[in-house]
Amino acid sequence: MNQTLTPAHVITLDTSRRSLVTGGLVFLFSAVYLGLAGYGLITPLPALAFGLLALVRLDPGESASRWLSRVLWLAGPLLGHYMVEIMNYNSVFSDVKHWSEPLGLHLSWTEHALGLVWYYLIAGAVFLLRGKTLPAARVSAVLFFLLGSADHYVLRFRGRSIFPSDLLTLRTAANVAGSYDYTPDLLQAAAYLILAVYLLAIHMLPRQEQPRRPRWFVTVPAVLLAGAYMFLFFRTPFLSALGVEPDLWTTRGNGFLLNFTVSLRYSQVERPEGYSPERVEELAGGLPVSASEGVPPVNIIVVMNEAFSDLSVLGVETNDDTMPFYHSLTENAVKGFVCASVFGGTTANSEYEFLTGNTMAFLPAGTVPYHMFVQDGDPALPHQMEALGYDTMAIHPYYKSGWNRVAVYDAFGFQSTRFLSDFRHKDKVRTYVSDRANYAEALDLLDEAEHPLFLFNVTMQNHSAYNLEWTNLEKTVWLEGALKGRYPWVDQYLSCVRESDAALEGLIQTLSQREEPVLLVLFGDHQPQVNTSFYESVFGKPLDELNPEEEQLRHMTPFLIWANYDIEEQEGLVLSINHLSALMMEAANLPMTRYQRFSAQLRELVPVINAVGYREAGGGDVSRRSELSPEAQEAVLQYEQLQYNQLFDREDRVDEFFFLTEESEP
Repeated sequence: MNQTLTPAHVITLDTSRRSLVTGGLVFLFSAVYLGLAGYGLITPLPALAFGLLALVRLDPGESASRWLSRVLWLAGPLLGHYMVEIMNYNSVFSDVKHWSEPLGLHLSWTEHALGLVWYYLIAGAVFLLRGKTLPAARVSAVLFFLLGSADHYVLRFRGRSIFPSDLLTLRTAANVAGSYDYTPDLLQAAAYLILAVYLLAIHMLPRQEQPRRPRWFVTVPAVLLAGAYMFLFFRTPFLSALGVEPDLWTTRGNGFLLNFTVSLRYSQVERPEGYSPERVEELAGGLPVSASEGVPPVNIIVVMNEAFSDLSVLGVETNDDTMPFYHSLTENAVKGFVCASVFGGTTANSEYEFLTGNTMAFLPAGTVPYHMFVQDGDPALPHQMEALGYDTMAIHPYYKSGWNRVAVYDAFGFQSTRFLSDFRHKDKVRTYVSDRANYAEALDLLDEAEHPLFLFNVTMQNHSAYNLEWTNLEKTVWLEGALKGRYPWVDQYLSCVRESDAALEGLIQTLSQREEPVLLVLFGDHQPQVNTSFYESVFGKPLDELNPEEEQLRHMTPFLIWANYDIEEQEGLVLSINHLSALMMEAANLPMTRYQRFSAQLRELVPVINAVGYREAGGGDVSRRSELSPEAQEAVLQYEQLQYNQLFDREDRVDEFFFLTEESEP
């Protein structure tokens, strides 16, 4: 005869010594954690509630307990996803992305679904190891909380989420871990409240004494299904078809676990054909370092000007020249166009190509090396300039959280940095610090420098969007001809460029009056992201039908190397950004690394190598390497081998190729 369960049988109070100790520990831990997080006077209330709930036991019967345990296990990944995204500064319950909510980004239903798959895969793996639903649910929930907390601390300390490349630098992270403040905050407290309630619900149910591992006819299909999903995720165009790419600006898009795995998917780089460390050493032996000849500059200013481009290369008509001063420069000037790997955004990739001499052509589409491939001590221009006796500084009049710049600038060897909060000159054009204010800041830093200065300056004035108010911006240039009046966004952009040109004139006039030799390098990071229909109107076809030459035109921006002393003039050069720093070192008469010497030689043969394609000297633009001459193909392959050695074979990296050696230093 079955026993009828009454509330007294279902809910009981366990006052055993073990249970009382458990409740006391729950109370103390909750009080301390929530107190540190800033809950103040109300801290004892949830802590006391959790301590008392730890004494409560539920026994609804064997069948009901079994089903409740399954429900709790199934709910674990959902709550884990929610906990992690709370700590990832994201709002979860919405299918619309925007920036207006206090917790950050919303996630789409696609991002929810793809992210939850990984949470369930982790929970499933834990269940297979533990063999019991409740202990597996408990372990999974704690694991998700710890994962979210780790990501939260990285966001707090470094301004971006955890990426796969961080797993390669755990030893370095451990070395500096003690210098940070790990006091939990309110977001972590909110996640902890969810975790505590979930764990207490598990704790109340009867213990599962024996493992209940799933049978083979459940386990085998589940494992096969998981394997099939991972193959689909990592080895097919599945993500591209869904429009899912790594979020590398805020790094919080997609949700943490999905963004981590998507980044892992896009970070796979295969060894180039014929690669070996010995092959790189052979290439290094055939390239001597360069000796310094002529007068080197005392100070070097590099300006990567946001969206600075000359749309006349597209054949558009305007009422006036957008950059008359730039076009008038001839004396002591090297000028032309650089072909960027990016269009309309992803500024960090143009920075990366200039500062390292590497190219995005050999890296997976959709990746940003600043987040995925850079490690401490990697070869970069700041290290070289410091070895040559320069102080090195990077400045950018915007928030330091973008593109992981703080960590990357430190890894590259910049001795100091300045971001928006550090700027003294903050006059704006539209909503961004103007180029004039930016250059005033740079000139002040030159005046204050006690040693030769290498200054890398990333501007903001011309950043999108171009439908902002015309605040402090005169309408000077606009489209004419068939496009007149059709694209007001483009008209605003053109007037921004005209203002940049005027600011450049003021900067050069001031630098020309300085007594010490100064070298100025300026280039645009990419063309503007304006209406897609504008570019389609210009080319007369959809963008996916552009040929390689037309596509490169959308990636061309002006560059300038100018000095306030005599240098050899050149005009009409076309090269990709990865070649520009070597050209700068040549113009500056400064010692070059073997890698830069290789770049200079390669530039004579293949002046353009970017994510769009290639341009061989004397030839046209092509999208595939196989369309180059055999000599050019071999040179590009050598370049790929060298870059692979630098980025992905660090244990066998041929440092003498990428860093200055004693024979080259002054």
